[in-house]
Amino acid sequence: MKLRHGVAALGLAFALVLPVSSSFGAGTSRTAAAPIKVLLFAGPIANITKAHLSEFESGTGIKVDLTIVGGEVINTKTSTELLGSGTSYDVISIRGDSMPFYGTKNVLLDMSGMLSDSKVTPADYEARDIGPLVMDFYKWNNRQIGIPWQVASYVLYYRKDLLKAAGLQSPPKTAKEYADYAKKLNQPPVYGTGLTMQKSHNLTSEYFQWLTTFGGDVVDEKGQVVLDSPQAREALKYYVGLRADAPPDVTNWAYERLTTGLAQGQVAMSIQWTDTAAVMVAPGSKVADTMSFTTPPVKEKPMAVIGGWGLSIPANTAHKESAFKFIQWATGPGMARQLAALGGTPARLSILRDAALNKKYPWFTAQAEALEMAKPRPRTPAWPAIDDAMSSILSQVVTGTMSVDDGVTNMAKEAKKLVAEQ
Repeated sequence: MKLRHGVAALGLAFALVLPVSSSFGAGTSRTAAAPIKVLLFAGPIANITKAHLSEFESGTGIKVDLTIVGGEVINTKTSTELLGSGTSYDVISIRGDSMPFYGTKNVLLDMSGMLSDSKVTPADYEARDIGPLVMDFYKWNNRQIGIPWQVASYVLYYRKDLLKAAGLQSPPKTAKEYADYAKKLNQPPVYGTGLTMQKSHNLTSEYFQWLTTFGGDVVDEKGQVVLDSPQAREALKYYVGLRADAPPDVTNWAYERLTTGLAQGQVAMSIQWTDTAAVMVAPGSKVADTMSFTTPPVKEKPMAVIGGWGLSIPANTAHKESAFKFIQWATGPGMARQLAALGGTPARLSILRDAALNKKYPWFTAQAEALEMAKPRPRTPAWPAIDDAMSSILSQVVTGTMSVDDGVTNMAKEAKKLVAEQ
């Protein structure tokens, strides 16, 4: 998706300025240090970071040359920087599902040692407050090559007023209940479910959510493709079946269109990323008082696909210590609380479970629970290419130009070929 699972969909004004405190690491010098160059993915979190940058600079004596890049440009720029003759950046924001690709290239610094060193990382950074499954999303071969910066997960959005009117006392907890609810709630012009069936990164992710809770996967722990399985076929048949209770043009719906559909009351429920939840309570939303959130329905295993961006340090930087201090600050409790105060979804569990914040932003608890059952996209360097191939095939299946069986067979074939080419 173009917004790529940060908080880029937040429908809130980010002009609010709150103080952000941090010790920036034990023994931090406040004398002038060498400037560092930082490349961030565009969006509200980058804007918050920019707005508070002077606090980091005055607190550490480290000057920051900040570049913010949006869309797919940052992916291309990151690849050029890291795989070329040498990057000019000291900190780069990188998608979590790209960690395996860059991890195999050995172009990112392992921050494990610095995180565990009390002389470098102060106790109040509280790395354990970031869910371990989320931290693992930014590892490769047990090397912490990224720290979570922007995090989102799939959760279930549902209209509690519509469920109550239909005699449904609680949100659907199983895949069967979800399909049954969608059929019962399907009363056009309000449809039973919303989907992202347009060919895109999100079509693959949405199918992957159902695939994993059905007990399937794309690759196993050894990196072998296991996509051609009974579970994959069952999950895809189920997913395609949901289209009957979705808007007629849902094969043209991507992330942004589903966000609009939810906020305008056009669909009763949907699996959707948490980084769009703030739109539901923003001015102009028709569901601010009726939208609720919980973890995704389960078939065999509780799963919540996660996505997001981490902050990484190129291995060849000359400013490792300064770069790590910036990452500590940008991903620390102070900045996380600043994000949370504006309705973003931080990765820190203590903040997500804060009672006052949950009263204001009711999706925080759902995100916290989702992060404890987090499922990253397939951990293989070939994933970006597999993602694109799966999206092309899935778009044919959901539009009816390819059968479910052929779709799974073809996806498995493409995935095996792409893994073999790595």
